[in-house]
Amino acid sequence: MRIEPVECERLRSWLAYMAPKVFSLDLITPETDPIVALDHVALKSPAKARSGLSMAIGDVVEFTSGWPPADVARCDSELSESGLPTLTEVQARFSKVIQRVIRRGRIKNDEEFYIIRNAVGQEGANGQILWPLLEAYETQGASD
Repeated sequence: MRIEPVECERLRSWLAYMAPKVFSLDLITPETDPIVALDHVALKSPAKARSGLSMAIGDVVEFTSGWPPADVARCDSELSESGLPTLTEVQARFSKVIQRVIRRGRIKNDEEFYIIRNAVGQEGANGQILWPLLEAYETQGASD
């Protein structure tokens, strides 16, 4: 998912908050800290840093996809209180399933339909693209 320059700092802060929640603290050293690495790349190429940030956020989204709803709600609350996008909002934007459906241009099964339907109402989700996909899938189902 493309990250625009104006949103980079906010999403960088989001990653800084989330990294210790999903990666073992034993694994985060000054040499492996994703924020340190990101900042190092940003000095040479801000565009590459935004791309790396997007990939790192995608990884966090995948790692948290199996979290129980109570843990997601708690994390959403903490992030919101910190003025950062919630995990739910970021999941809606960066989910690999959602990106795959967008690239394909259609929803192929009920599982994808429900993921898209849950995401479309979240801030950061691309509703202009997702709503027509939902409508097309519903129409297809009605004609089957």
